[in-house]
Amino acid sequence: MSVSWRHFLLAFVMASCLWVVISGREKVEIWEKVSVELKGMPENLTLLSGLPPEIEIRVRGPKGLVRTITDRKLTYVLDLSKVSPGLNVLPVQAGGIRLGKAFDLVEVRPSRLTLEVDKLVEKELPVVPRWSGELPTDLFVESASVTPQFVTVRGPKSELAALSDVEAVTPAPDVSQPGSVTLDGTVALSLRAKATPAVVQVTYMLGLLSQERTIVRDVVVLPRKGLSIALNRPAVKLTISVPESLKDNSALIDTVRVILDLPRDITPGEYQLPYRLELPDKITVVKAEPEILTVTVTAK
Repeated sequence: MSVSWRHFLLAFVMASCLWVVISGREKVEIWEKVSVELKGMPENLTLLSGLPPEIEIRVRGPKGLVRTITDRKLTYVLDLSKVSPGLNVLPVQAGGIRLGKAFDLVEVRPSRLTLEVDKLVEKELPVVPRWSGELPTDLFVESASVTPQFVTVRGPKSELAALSDVEAVTPAPDVSQPGSVTLDGTVALSLRAKATPAVVQVTYMLGLLSQERTIVRDVVVLPRKGLSIALNRPAVKLTISVPESLKDNSALIDTVRVILDLPRDITPGEYQLPYRLELPDKITVVKAEPEILTVTVTAK
């Protein structure tokens, strides 16, 4: 009796279906990573340590289906509603991982988690200002104040017990002249603690690092046509303040000048007249002697 090609095709299809059924029932095992999610943490407690971002599970299931496990985002929900301050050993419950009826959970690694838990407390602490970075050349902080002076810090009891104050960090003041500058300061704390308010106002009073020097300068008299000018003192003694970075710059200091500019309507006689100073930037006069010049004006 002859067998047609149709019979061969039917036999092949039936054999293939049988192979799929048999192979689908074959059990295999794989290891898979599972992310950990938390629920039920009491509001007055916080977790300090011991929580891994992932756990590993060994899963057994049909060969044809087990590969689908890797395509799913598996999570383990850890119930923290019963924890208390201190060390808490919690077993990893198989029921916290949803796999489906076709799969068996063979092993969990780790099988238990040791969590460190602490109380959340509040504490009012003074704020200490601090700047980060380099201050501008020749400037220094004379004083610093903070508004408000105290903040309320909420965090783990073990951390707050060691704190007597908190820092408010600002960038270094970026100014060119001494004086007052106000910046926003961020209260620096660990990730588990929070301050209210989290940002304060820090006011720095900046001074100038300088050195005093005494110099003598001849008086430069601006001539006036038809008049002769005589001074009782031809030079002025000056005490000047020079920024620290410029104290050895003799060329700059040499540009200090004392100038006598006569009034337009002056007539012959003796006068007590002020003079003016020409000063380079950042150099100031602390003292001048004399402050007034005795000037004798005669006609030529």
